[in-house]
Amino acid sequence: MLIAHLTDTHLGIDSGALGGRLDPAAALRRALARVRALEPAPAVLLLTGDLAEAGRAADYTLLAELLKQELPAHAGQAPRVLCIIGNHDHRGHARQTLGALMPIAPEAPPPLACVRAEVGGLQFIGLDTVLPGHPHGALDAPQLDWLARQLRDCAGQPVALFMHHPPLTSGIEAMDRCGLRRGRAELARLVAAHGGVQFIACGHLHRPIAGVLGGAPVLVAPSTSHQLELDLRPGAPLALRLEPPMLGLYRWTAQDGVSCHFGHVQTFEGPYPI
Repeated sequence: MLIAHLTDTHLGIDSGALGGRLDPAAALRRALARVRALEPAPAVLLLTGDLAEAGRAADYTLLAELLKQELPAHAGQAPRVLCIIGNHDHRGHARQTLGALMPIAPEAPPPLACVRAEVGGLQFIGLDTVLPGHPHGALDAPQLDWLARQLRDCAGQPVALFMHHPPLTSGIEAMDRCGLRRGRAELARLVAAHGGVQFIACGHLHRPIAGVLGGAPVLVAPSTSHQLELDLRPGAPLALRLEPPMLGLYRWTAQDGVSCHFGHVQTFEGPYPI
């Protein structure tokens, strides 16, 4: 199975910050076209939050339209799209507009938008880390207790977790200050105890980053729209960069586990036979 991973689409962002060079809708179209062209076709597309810049209902309507337009059934099978929200999103607008793209678990603690789905023998569990009005995130007792129940229900089965705020320290200090402030240690214990978590897919950091938590790889995909400067100096200010957008692509089988790739959305030359 192939799982594609896009994140931080920021639909509706004000492009003026970079002299009008930001166009998140066009950037998402290109990323979805890249997903559509993949061979073999992905079975799942994960979108890990900050779907909209300001949480406007119209931006989620646009997201749903772009997905419908750019991901028609491929060889009779379109990828299953699974969305989770980020700190820029509006929980209510996203839930109301996205519907089946955000399959809220019936037993998810309200008002949290925690997601559960099964595709191809892999259990997908999406965690809502959002604290409305704050850039940082948290996993508190409601999410952690719910996750513990889900993982008990999935005992002996492979699981993929996805969430917006990554449970790692990137070294980009300004982003780490608005990262996952609570629940990382508890999440690590749950992941380690289950033993079958294949990966944890995240966004928020606008860079391709990999780490480990509880024995599972943590995979942070870059934004489809714009990246942050890779600057690990203590106290470094944040700066935006227009780097070539990338997508995460994860190959998973029950026999081999997961292998993780990050590929550019657009390439200018090649490939050339060797």
